[in-house]
Amino acid sequence: MHKKVVPAGKFIKKSLFDKIQKSIPIVCVDLVFFRNLGKKAETLLLKRKIYPEIGKWCVIGGRVLKGEQLRNTIDRQAGRELGVKVKVISPWNFNNPVAVFSEPKADAQKHYVVLVYPVIMKGKSYNESGPEFSEAKWFPINRIPGKMAFKHLNEVKCAIKLLKKEGKING
Repeated sequence: MHKKVVPAGKFIKKSLFDKIQKSIPIVCVDLVFFRNLGKKAETLLLKRKIYPEIGKWCVIGGRVLKGEQLRNTIDRQAGRELGVKVKVISPWNFNNPVAVFSEPKADAQKHYVVLVYPVIMKGKSYNESGPEFSEAKWFPINRIPGKMAFKHLNEVKCAIKLLKKEGKING
């Protein structure tokens, strides 16, 4: 069973929690989903329904919890958001992300350091909406929306470029 994220204020005062979040970089994983590798590749994006960046397309992601291994963070995020299990596309793996982004101004609330993983879904069914998103949609890799939440467009483009270089996708 996946751990639940501890809500702000559970162990420390909310004011201290907020100060910590604004002062210290937070390590996160972002998952760039692909399907139809080697053919007309597509990537799965979610339309956010929560603050910040409401209404914009994004990838799945979230923070690494204290004591959590990266593999567990990836599994937890994929399971919590989409209800799926994933496989990291080789030659990358749980300890070797496709890219690392540190964008102090990507989110007005926090400074994230993001480990980006290209993944494929195990199975075909997934949640088409959830607590943080109103819609999940597959986009051809050459028709990705130009405006996305945070710096996710950079992450998706980077993953596509490196998967093309490795011969994993065409286009």
